[in-house]
Amino acid sequence: MRCLVHIAFALISVMVVTGCKDDSTTVVSHATNPEQVPTMSTTDVSTVISDSGHTRYRIVSPVWNMFEEAKHPHWTFPKGVTCEELDNNYNTTTTIKCDSAYFDKDKALWSLTGNVHITNASGDVILTDDLKWSQHEHKMFSDAFIHIEKQGRIIEGYGYESNERLTTYTLRQVEAIFPIDERRMPHPGSGNTPRTMQ
Repeated sequence: MRCLVHIAFALISVMVVTGCKDDSTTVVSHATNPEQVPTMSTTDVSTVISDSGHTRYRIVSPVWNMFEEAKHPHWTFPKGVTCEELDNNYNTTTTIKCDSAYFDKDKALWSLTGNVHITNASGDVILTDDLKWSQHEHKMFSDAFIHIEKQGRIIEGYGYESNERLTTYTLRQVEAIFPIDERRMPHPGSGNTPRTMQ
C-alpha cells in the first residue's frame, strides 16, 4: 500500500512539473524596409486585371514585384512588361511593351521606360524611351523624343499627349513628318506650335 502511495505521489509530481512547463513560442522579429523589400515577388507572370468589374488588361512579365506595404504602394517590373488592353470580347485593342515599368497604385499611373513600343487597333505604332499612362485621366503623355507611325507617314518630335486609345495625338514640338517608305532626310524643327493628328 505504501508503495502505491509513493507511485501515485511520483505521478502527481510529474504531472505538476509537466503542466507547469512554459509552452510559449518565441517569435524572432526580422526588420525589413517595405520601401525596398517587396511584399510579394512573382516570376513568369501572365494575369488579367479588371476595371469596374470588366476584364480590361492582360499583363505578362518575367518579374513582378509588389510593394503593398510601402508608404506609396506600387508595383515594379524590372525586367520588362507587356500589357494588352482588351475589349468586351477579350480581343486585344492596344499592346504596350517596355524594358521596365513602375505602377503607382494610388495614382493609377504607369511609368514606362526603355524601348517603349505601343501598337493600337488601327496599327499605329509609337516608339519612345519614356512614357506615362494615367488610367484615372485616360491619357498617355511624354516629354521625351517620340516616333509615331500612322497612316503611311512618320511623325517625330517632343511633348507628346494622347488619349489611351491612341486615336488622337498632340505634339508640342514636331521635328519631322515624312512618308514611311521614304529615306529619312534632315528636317528643320517646327518650333513649339502644337499640332494634333486625328
